[in-house]
Amino acid sequence: MGYIALYRKYRPDTFSSIIGQDNVTKILKNQIKNGKISHAYLFSGTRGTGKTSAAKVFARAINCLNPKDGEPCNECEVCKGILNGNITDVIEMDAASNNSVENIRQIRQEVVYATVDVKYRVYIIDEVHMLTTSAFNALLKTLEEPPENVVFILATTEQHKIPVTILSRCLKFDFNRLTEEDLYNRVKYVLESENIKYEDEACRYIAKLADGAARDALSILDRCISETEDILKYEDVQNIVGAIDKNIINKVVDSIINYDSLTAISCIDEVIKKGKDLRQFTFELTTEVLNRLVKIDENKDRYISIIDRLSSLDNDLKSTTRKEIVLKACIVQLCNFKQDEVPNSSVAINSGLNEIYQKKIENLEREVKELKDYISNSKVNISQENKSEVSPSKVNITSKPTMEDEIKEENLTEFPNTEELKKAVIDKGKIRLYSALAGAKIYIDDVVRIITTNSFGYKLLTLDENAEVMAQILYEKYNINKNIVLELKNENGESISKIEKILKDNNIEYTKLD
Repeated sequence: MGYIALYRKYRPDTFSSIIGQDNVTKILKNQIKNGKISHAYLFSGTRGTGKTSAAKVFARAINCLNPKDGEPCNECEVCKGILNGNITDVIEMDAASNNSVENIRQIRQEVVYATVDVKYRVYIIDEVHMLTTSAFNALLKTLEEPPENVVFILATTEQHKIPVTILSRCLKFDFNRLTEEDLYNRVKYVLESENIKYEDEACRYIAKLADGAARDALSILDRCISETEDILKYEDVQNIVGAIDKNIINKVVDSIINYDSLTAISCIDEVIKKGKDLRQFTFELTTEVLNRLVKIDENKDRYISIIDRLSSLDNDLKSTTRKEIVLKACIVQLCNFKQDEVPNSSVAINSGLNEIYQKKIENLEREVKELKDYISNSKVNISQENKSEVSPSKVNITSKPTMEDEIKEENLTEFPNTEELKKAVIDKGKIRLYSALAGAKIYIDDVVRIITTNSFGYKLLTLDENAEVMAQILYEKYNINKNIVLELKNENGESISKIEKILKDNNIEYTKLD
């Protein structure tokens, strides 16, 4: 006989060997022992939880010649005949491929005849929710009043799709989703039965990947041991199933928490380059965020929002052909929004990068201000006397110069402490003001003159609050109390920022935000 897959070889053959379903098997065994057999059963639950296996065990147990405590003996002629498929009175039907009304009519014609080799004729209809409406209607009457020697066992993963008229005529059993511990023990049992050495961590990882399904666990194990030489190792399992490096998962989660979209996108590119499954990547991201959530006491709302968004991302990836774009868009969103701004659905980022960066700067400014307020007691404050002496400079704003009114920078005296002044701006938590000064030049004579070619920076510098900060720093650090004059210098005769110039030079289309 050829090789038998592990999930078939180790299919449970008694109620006691069905793992994690004591709530079901105990009742079924009691019914068999007491001879109180119902005419219709409905087994519902997620895939790989033992629904079909329990149905087959039940079919043997109610027909067994030598039952033991409600269990089939699996040794008598009837049990062996059912196991080998030689008894025609136990019929297993897949409703996914036999879902028409004609298939059900055939059952209605058969049930009127007496059984040949067994006490009960058993119909096991798997994936029963796949039956058509007319097929359900045809089944209804037979299911309601079947002959005494006929038992129907309906199995489904989607109970909500079954008509209420059918549900009301069945004895319903819900099969539990298997725990990782149950699956871990099952994987170890199979490995030991097959005399295969293993690392404990490898078994636990397979149990985790199975996602509550014993059949999936054994299918993964089957693949792993076929490519393993001496011992089943954790690293080998990772390579075989295409798992994502744990370090990459941690880096992406760290990037989301720290608002670092560039690092996150770089890691995603690495995952894509290695050909990893992006839905599996999303699952492992969600798992890592959840693991961190249970270990922290603060900022839990942000973690919960991230988990919620990643959960909806999995559905988005399932229904799109452009998985890479959808994934990156979601991660950029998570990296650029605080917890109260994390969107609950996959909305495209259409506000432009400029708006995203501006929002990010505002968030950073607020955080720096809060930090500085917290440590303000350790800072040297200006005395009340000095405060009274400070006279904030009047800020004059000139109009934009024209080509004929070109600024002669060679005639001005450059301020020697420009970089130090910029650092003082950062120390005050004014990140946007610092960005406005980044490309500016500062000169000093009878006035403090700030010249910039960036229209965006010019707009920031003209704000009264920023002008006041500049005046205060100049007075406190350098005892300079002069008027501040801001000037926007034209580049190539056009009033255009450096970023806009680069975009135009490279023929890149862009939208200018007001």
